Amino acid sequence: MESLDVRNIKPLSEFRNNIKKYIEELNTTKKPIVVTQHGKSAAVVLNVDEFQQMQDQIDFMRKIIKGLEDYKNDKVYSKSEVFDEIRKMINKTEKR
Repeated sequence: MESLDVRNIKPLSEFRNNIKKYIEELNTTKKPIVVTQHGKSAAVVLNVDEFQQMQDQIDFMRKIIKGLEDYKNDKVYSKSEVFDEIRKMINKTEKR
């Protein structure tokens, strides 16, 4: 994801009046736009692909944290235990 560029800060009224231009710019540059209201930052507008990438990264980090917590709490399984469970699931499915 692109970092915030201080030159990409737009007042709400300007963003609203030129929204089509800014959406095109957003899709071209992939740089987030900070929208201000009454001189204070109010929102960040992101390209859809950049937003999805950010969500995927957050999801990945949450899974890493969960895995580390499981490891810390000794909630781990050996490779053979995992493959044994997979084989059981496959056998159950094949018997149907």
